[in-house]
Amino acid sequence: MSSSTNTRLNPEPEPGTSPGTSPGAAPSSAERTGTREITGTSESTSTRLNAGLPHAESTSTLIAPLEAGELPNVAAIRGPRLDQILLLTTTALVVVIVGLLAALSVASTQSQFEETARRSTERIQEQARELGRTVGQTLALTSVTNLRDNNYAFLEGVAGSIVSTNPNILRVQILDPEGLVMADSETKEAGAQDAEAPSPRTAEQRLVQAFYRNQAVYEIQEPIDYGSSSGKGLVVISYSLRSLQEQLEVLERDKRATVKANTMRMLALGLGFVVLAGVVAAFQSRRITRPLGVLTGKVMQLAAGDLAARTHAAPGAGREVRTLGVVFNHMAERIKVLLDDVRAKAQLEREVSLARTVQETLLPGRDAVQVGPLRIAGLVVTADACGGDWWFRAALDAQRVVIGIGDVTGHGLSTSLVATSATSGFASAMTLREPSEVNARMLITALNVTLANVGRGEHQMSSALAVIDVSNGFIDYAAGGHPSPLVFNKHSGQTASLPARGPLLGASVSSQFTSRQAQLRPGDIVVWYTDGLTESRDGSGRLYGTQRLAAAVQAHAHLSAEAVREALLADARAFSAGLPQRDDITVVVAEYSPV
Repeated sequence: MSSSTNTRLNPEPEPGTSPGTSPGAAPSSAERTGTREITGTSESTSTRLNAGLPHAESTSTLIAPLEAGELPNVAAIRGPRLDQILLLTTTALVVVIVGLLAALSVASTQSQFEETARRSTERIQEQARELGRTVGQTLALTSVTNLRDNNYAFLEGVAGSIVSTNPNILRVQILDPEGLVMADSETKEAGAQDAEAPSPRTAEQRLVQAFYRNQAVYEIQEPIDYGSSSGKGLVVISYSLRSLQEQLEVLERDKRATVKANTMRMLALGLGFVVLAGVVAAFQSRRITRPLGVLTGKVMQLAAGDLAARTHAAPGAGREVRTLGVVFNHMAERIKVLLDDVRAKAQLEREVSLARTVQETLLPGRDAVQVGPLRIAGLVVTADACGGDWWFRAALDAQRVVIGIGDVTGHGLSTSLVATSATSGFASAMTLREPSEVNARMLITALNVTLANVGRGEHQMSSALAVIDVSNGFIDYAAGGHPSPLVFNKHSGQTASLPARGPLLGASVSSQFTSRQAQLRPGDIVVWYTDGLTESRDGSGRLYGTQRLAAAVQAHAHLSAEAVREALLADARAFSAGLPQRDDITVVVAEYSPV
């Protein structure tokens, strides 16, 4: 049995509730949809549902399955192949190495011959010095007495004998301190004059290069001290460099022959290296590029949509190529799995979209309706693509209006289906009996049975229902685990509530509910809401709460019902300061203003 009690609205404010001012102004209602208004004409047992569809944009985008598009034109890719690059770079490397070795060999050969020529030159110079020193000292000792006695003929004979016995000595001269020739190995014809003018020379030991009869010679000078008051004389020996030049010429010929032979050997060796390196590079590049070509073909098959394309380990391929094949197979498998997931997700999103469409079809439109002195406006703002909140309005008969609101626990498609079933069950419950027999207790009991049978105990729902007589403001209401609606009188400024207790709907078909009654006064604004509104949080985690809700209603009480609804939703968004919405929010505003 129902323990219905007729209770007047509490004229005093609720404890802890104080009027306040909302910081935001109410935005105008937009995206209006066609809604059949509830009229006061008499209808027997029929209940008219809102047939309008809200113009809400879908919150999700259907993801189409991956499809193979136009394949890239790999034939248009220009440039050398990898095996060609390997062959060219290997050949170039071998050529450079062989060229460097050849240059090093030539430089080493030249250096060796230059060192040999230097040593030969030094040896001949040393021989010339030793010979010149010996001959000069001998002539100097022999010439002292003869020079004092002016026996120049003897000295010339000695000089001539020295030249005739030593083929490398071309000329021997004995000069006085003034540079005049006193003895010369060259015999002059009678009456011939000296073509050479006397030139002073320093009387010291030295070896200098000169020319004698267009022939390169070493002039070896040895001083003679024969007691002249003018100073020391000088023995000058012209030593031929012909043997040295012949040796140097032989060395130069040998050097050229050696360089030529080395060059030919290096060319032959280089050519052999190039051929060998080309063969090895071609073989190795083929081993490397063949598995890469196979892998490229598999990639093209995968790009063409063949998700079964897999590659196998190529014999002789490097570790990197084998690793690439393993990674490709793993990637292909992951693509197949991801594609299946995408298709499943696309199917799920299509189902969610369909469920949302059905849900929005059953929910009242965004526009407010006027039923005599009562104006009703409500809206559901879902947190996900499909929500678990719902609300309902319908004419029971010519004078009575039914308003219902509910919040199914959880989110997603399942809660949306449960909420849709609850809305349908609520509408069906009103058609099962005569309008005169319909009351809040009967409606919430029928709704509980429907939800318990549909949800099988897995889904529960909070709900609040009200049957309002618009002719006199009498309200019959019941609730199950739902927040009490807020009542504010804009004439007196007083805030009250419509408290009603009951268990959550859907827990058991045997759950018992009671209803209560109250009297609306002119100027009363009744606000039904779900806990998604009052449990909204700001950046510091504070709850929106009923006090802020009461303050927002008081601040916008002078507006129309739909404007108050929009103002409350805007205030909740401003309070959350851009944070994502955690729960569905439903607000239903009814303004009772009899003339």
